[in-house]
Amino acid sequence: MIKLIFIFIVFQVFLLIPSYFLYRKFLTKKFLIKNIKLYSILATVLMPILWTTIMIGICYGIINPILRSKEFNSKDWIENMDSRYRMVNDLEKNKKLNGKTKNEIIELLGTEYTTDCWTKNTICYVVPDPDNYAILDHYEFVIFLNEKNKVERVENINR
Repeated sequence: MIKLIFIFIVFQVFLLIPSYFLYRKFLTKKFLIKNIKLYSILATVLMPILWTTIMIGICYGIINPILRSKEFNSKDWIENMDSRYRMVNDLEKNKKLNGKTKNEIIELLGTEYTTDCWTKNTICYVVPDPDNYAILDHYEFVIFLNEKNKVERVENINR
């Protein structure tokens, strides 16, 4: 995601010089402004800031959730811890674990979990965010069980 934003900013830098002349021509024809150089420089400086802000919003609001979603695959969940982050949304939103027993959960998600991590009758799986390099910054996929040891609900909690 950061690479995409960097590419967009570099692209904007290459467009700054031609945009200066385009703004200058547009401002003289449409608004008949006399001090055109000041307004052209102002527009040339402000437009990249505006477009960068819009691009960051698009990247983190639209593109990021699409790139970070992946259909749940038990084998991939167990073998590749970095892929868990992308599969959590599928598990949570599609309620794929609801009604399953504790043993079925362990069979699907593997044995690398902790119990009673949030409250009594919970199972927690570590879900690291591949973009965060700090060990302390991770998510926990918490599965809440009822009295019958069946899944009641699941949550992805930031630690």
